[in-house]
Amino acid sequence: MTGDTKIRALREQSNQAIAAHDADRTVSFMAPDIAVGVAGGPTLTGRDASRAAFVEQFADTAFVTYVRTIEQVTMVDPMRATERGRWVGRWRLKAGMHEQGGSYVAEWRFSEMGWLIHSETFIEA
Repeated sequence: MTGDTKIRALREQSNQAIAAHDADRTVSFMAPDIAVGVAGGPTLTGRDASRAAFVEQFADTAFVTYVRTIEQVTMVDPMRATERGRWVGRWRLKAGMHEQGGSYVAEWRFSEMGWLIHSETFIEA
């Protein structure tokens, strides 16, 4: 399986983990020192900070999911790749389904643990 194909499969698994509200599985795709730029919010540093943010998000009964849809994976070299795409978050509110989204970029690196996300930046549209 090529790096591009593997990253696409891992992103789909990551989306499934978020939809299942499984914080441990969600952060299993992240490097321990990941940096996540939250759309309109802070930068989360480290897997533990991302896990805490997902636990809080999953506790919100209105929250449904986040879906990241890959538009492009660029292999920088055999050990690094850049992923670009669109993201959408969904919340079930009394007034109906609310969606918020935009674009994102992620950096993946290959290590003895396989492909892991080292950084993600989410931009709200």
